[in-house]
Amino acid sequence: MFTRFSGGESGGWPLSKVVGVLEDQFGALDLLGEDGPLKVYGIQENGVNFVVALMQSEAGSGLVEEYGFLARFVGFSVTEQLLDSLNRNLHVSMVAIEAGDLFLMASMRASGKFDPGQFKVHLESWRRDLMMTLYELSDAYPSMAVAFPAAKLESARDFAVNVAPAPTEDRPVDLLASYLGARSKKAICLECNGRGKRGFIASTCRNCDGTGLTNARH
Repeated sequence: MFTRFSGGESGGWPLSKVVGVLEDQFGALDLLGEDGPLKVYGIQENGVNFVVALMQSEAGSGLVEEYGFLARFVGFSVTEQLLDSLNRNLHVSMVAIEAGDLFLMASMRASGKFDPGQFKVHLESWRRDLMMTLYELSDAYPSMAVAFPAAKLESARDFAVNVAPAPTEDRPVDLLASYLGARSKKAICLECNGRGKRGFIASTCRNCDGTGLTNARH
């Protein structure tokens, strides 16, 4: 599953700079565990839990060669049709089912010279895929990861859990509102339904500039 982002010559990114951007974007990071060169951090943003995995060239090298994301959704009824729809529309991620749970995963190589701006673009793409997954799961409510190293750490799997919220007054749950709430700065683009492209020839959506997200209205 490596990699959707590519280009540039191979080389490690400074671990301290990568972590610095993550802290700038998400605030405090929880170090969930280490396994040789692998460092796994837990993040909660607007009520959604996920993990970021940083794979160094070797243990203690301080150079990141690959990085990835993992979110786990528990208690949702997921069909093959929903899986196919998500895997067609996600930008940098893929989804899979393991033991009834939905895993959203993305892995990328750290290629070329470290560019904080480009890394932030990748983080926005991950945010977009998280939002798209919640959007699709809204219709499925209620009811591997073997290739992704971070999923093997029990602490990472436990932290990344997002449990289906209970319905109230027999009304379906709005997952975007339940998880992201009024604090979310982004929303799924209604012009392209979050795909980032429109029309038969799949031209870039001008409303969201191809990101699939627009600024939320509060």
